[in-house]
Amino acid sequence: MAAVSALVSDYQFGYTEVGSTMDLKEFNAIINRPKNLRYEYFVKKAAATEIIWGLYDEGWAMTTDSEGLPLLPLWPKSEFAQHSALGNWSGCSGRPLDLLAFMDKILPRLAEDGVRLSVFPNNIDSEIADADLLLVDLQSALKK
Repeated sequence: MAAVSALVSDYQFGYTEVGSTMDLKEFNAIINRPKNLRYEYFVKKAAATEIIWGLYDEGWAMTTDSEGLPLLPLWPKSEFAQHSALGNWSGCSGRPLDLLAFMDKILPRLAEDGVRLSVFPNNIDSEIADADLLLVDLQSALKK
């Protein structure tokens, strides 16, 4: 998992969400959606902003699926990433990633390495996606 963290680190950049405030009602409405609807929200929001978010603390936060295989968790906004900074991730903070660089450089490498994505976890569940599928969905959303 350290190799994934190092790869992703090359594509972070200094970005702060400006004017991106979400009231608690809106936050709860989105975070409590079923995982498939959160996945759709992630893809649309990522395409609209060209930014995605991960959790970082001396390396990118990673998790595993039920079989122990590595997953890279991603969120569409910093508020959602920070919401998941609990337990093993309690020392992490949200870090932005450039979507286009992520699509061009990281997703193909993750696909080669068999690393899947935990898309928009909410501390209960998340949509688990193969890197190739997420890439196709993001490319399609960017064309709209």
